Amino acid sequence: MGRCGYDLRVSVEISSKQSRAAQTASKRAESIFANAETGPIEDRFLAVLARLLHEAGTPSHRIESIVSGCAERLGIKASIFSLPTWISISVDDGGAQRTTNFRVDPGSPKMALLEETFRVADRVSAGELDAAGGLSALRIAYERLWRPPSIAMTLGYALFSAAAARLLGGTVDDMIVALPVGFCVGFSLRLAAGRRERELLAEFGGAFVATLLAVIGVLVATRLGLHANVGTIALAGIVTLLPGLSLTTAMSELSARNLASGSARLMGAVTSLVVIAMGVAVGEAAVRVFGAPPPSEHRGPSLLALSFDTATAVALFMGALGIAIAFHARPQRFWLVLASSILGYIAARISRNTFDAALAPVAAAAFIGVAGNIYSWWRRRPTGTIVLPAIALLLPGSIGFRGMRDLISRDSTDTLAGLDTFTHALLIAASIAAGLLIANALVPRRVHA
Repeated sequence: MGRCGYDLRVSVEISSKQSRAAQTASKRAESIFANAETGPIEDRFLAVLARLLHEAGTPSHRIESIVSGCAERLGIKASIFSLPTWISISVDDGGAQRTTNFRVDPGSPKMALLEETFRVADRVSAGELDAAGGLSALRIAYERLWRPPSIAMTLGYALFSAAAARLLGGTVDDMIVALPVGFCVGFSLRLAAGRRERELLAEFGGAFVATLLAVIGVLVATRLGLHANVGTIALAGIVTLLPGLSLTTAMSELSARNLASGSARLMGAVTSLVVIAMGVAVGEAAVRVFGAPPPSEHRGPSLLALSFDTATAVALFMGALGIAIAFHARPQRFWLVLASSILGYIAARISRNTFDAALAPVAAAAFIGVAGNIYSWWRRRPTGTIVLPAIALLLPGSIGFRGMRDLISRDSTDTLAGLDTFTHALLIAASIAAGLLIANALVPRRVHA
């Protein structure tokens, strides 16, 4: 009887959690679609499409291209202006003009949402759906999206941190120690979610926690007979916070002559790097108070120079799983994310062995972009499903962080070195953007991909 009661109680708790998750998703859908209940149906569809594309992490120039393509198919003239925090859609109605403006938060990659939104845009562009059908399809798709629970997101941070420890040149011992550090950083981020005041300090707090726990973790590991590098652990712990993707997206938008959005996103990425660097600095100060040595700068071999072995294979698997969770990919898409990660690793290795350091990121990004465009034409899915996981291994976030740490140093030598390092990070981001542009020239992407 006791066991039966326990099982029933657990079942009720699980059902309650699932119910709360469904209610949260329903409320979020209501907040998005509530503003789409008045006005012409075409305007409402275009506004919701732009909002969901933005929420999925689509660059501004791609949002404008996809929404404009759908508007043209619907027989209306629309002008779309997208920024990381603002979207404006103007529709030409004869001699008059209707304008829809709405505030948005900077989007982050969400692969499942990107796929569903792309599918609806694809059907509208092909003439299979009208505006009313497209709006209904968007709502149904949004309400049925798979959203990873908080514990899964936290585990995703842990797995990605452990993988990063190896891909940054660390050992298996570094991976073992980085796993709980990444978990604690992810847990701190989940605690900050939900309230604006806490979310604004999430990056600072995560960097502080990573620095403090990296030192504690290495001390504990040493007592257990493990040999871990505190600098590698600290950097692996904050790697999920670094805005490498934002830097690359900003350069892509600037390359596409979307100067307003690219400049805003670039400054947002720089601000994030400064906040993270300050969190690390405060963490190091706290470590000194307790008499422990702070994490020293880690200058080990990079991913491009890393030899392939069992540990690297395990790191790629763990990193792919972490990316799949962090990017909100469907569980059945994990193998696609893993294949994309392996593709990125192969592209990085081949490019380094074939070209010099300046051209290697360009060649690797071009190879990945071509593969993504071919997949998009073949499977009628967004290019990002291949490009995002693969390019995650090329992102310059850790380099930018090192440069920012040196820039805020009081040592003039470190400041000059930091300026050089940060400039190098921007050049890598620009090289990746250039490689993707070359890929689009070689294999033109689908208009709404």
